[in-house]
Amino acid sequence: MRQVIRFAGAIGVAVCLAWPAAAEECQFDKAAADASFNQALDAIFLHQGFAWVCAPYIGDGMARSNTANIEMLLRDSGFKPADAIIKASQLDAQAKKGAELHPIGSPDATRQEVIVACSQLMDEQYQKFRVARAEMIKAQCADE
Repeated sequence: MRQVIRFAGAIGVAVCLAWPAAAEECQFDKAAADASFNQALDAIFLHQGFAWVCAPYIGDGMARSNTANIEMLLRDSGFKPADAIIKASQLDAQAKKGAELHPIGSPDATRQEVIVACSQLMDEQYQKFRVARAEMIKAQCADE
């Protein structure tokens, strides 16, 4: 019985020591949230552009489904759902148009090399997007 009380007491002390850190409130940082949003938007827009550029090699499924990531980011930043859908569609159209103006490829590259390059370019931008989006959410105090 004494061991149970000592164990419960030790847990109580640990909780009390951790309490001040848990009680701190997050302070919304608009400048950091805006900067992170801009970084995330740039990265996901580049990812979308690469997805459209690479569509002749990997299909257009990635580009079509990636619009949801743009919409999610816009919603996270405060866009209303309908506005986020409209803006995401506009950004998708811009990325697609840019891809049409700047096709990817090299006469010396094999199809497999182009696919690998596309994957690396898209992954790099997607990882930047994920980190910047997380930083935006943290700056907004929305992850609590």
